Amino acid sequence: MSNNAAALLSAVRRDAVVRHEGGVGVVMSERLLAEPGLRHGFTTRLGGVSEAPFDSLNLGTNRPEPYENILENYRRLCVNYGLRLERLAIVRHEHGVNILKLGPEDAGRGVTREPFDFCDGLVTDSPLVTLVTAHADCSAFFVYDGRTRSIGLAHAGWKGMFGRIGQKLVERLSLEYGADPKDMVCAIGPCICENCFEVDLPLAESFAREFDCPDIYSVREGRPGKAYVALRAAAVIQLMDAGVPFDSISVMDHCTFEEPELFFSYRRDGKGTGAMAGFMTLD
Repeated sequence: MSNNAAALLSAVRRDAVVRHEGGVGVVMSERLLAEPGLRHGFTTRLGGVSEAPFDSLNLGTNRPEPYENILENYRRLCVNYGLRLERLAIVRHEHGVNILKLGPEDAGRGVTREPFDFCDGLVTDSPLVTLVTAHADCSAFFVYDGRTRSIGLAHAGWKGMFGRIGQKLVERLSLEYGADPKDMVCAIGPCICENCFEVDLPLAESFAREFDCPDIYSVREGRPGKAYVALRAAAVIQLMDAGVPFDSISVMDHCTFEEPELFFSYRRDGKGTGAMAGFMTLD
């Protein structure tokens, strides 16, 4: 596939499934659901105990609300989706590209135990730890290699996307576990879409150069100096650049900005909003 954003986004597999187990909303990838011994998902804002403006399933551990509410939200997620609270390990994101390798000894970090140093991505081959990321417009990379039984999960805002954290996640799985990108299955989580993500034009032009994709951004009449960037196209391109086959990449096709009934959005609601969580674990 050539680096043409419109063609990529038109052709990429869109396979989002929304479930509401016990009232807790989670978006999943059909492709990853078909993989045995794997649990994953990207939460919605539905099914928790948080009060406005964090209503109701806020899973952002740095939000100014009682921590017991956040823990109860995580408990509800775990009970309804077959996870264990004490095994969750959450990134401490800084919109960078640092990726940590986790083992069983890291279970609980950032949720029921002390946080990690700053990181935006996690990899493991242990079924005793569940990888978790936090999001409020930023996307997630879900990567699974069935041959080595290894997984990677990353938080990707525009800085992480520009820094190719998805590509680095694939490369880290290869380095740590001998995984071959040709065997990997990848899903891109919900995020702010190309119709809503407005940036300054120089940044948009930098995206076009970095991903060798002139149509990765668009401009609109009446918005001088501004442009709209297709972050999902950048995600697909960097996974292909890492060696993942195009047919092994899918998109959970929801826009966090456009769907306030399902998602928190920093761009839409500002700092007074909650956060969704991505999760991935081996059975």
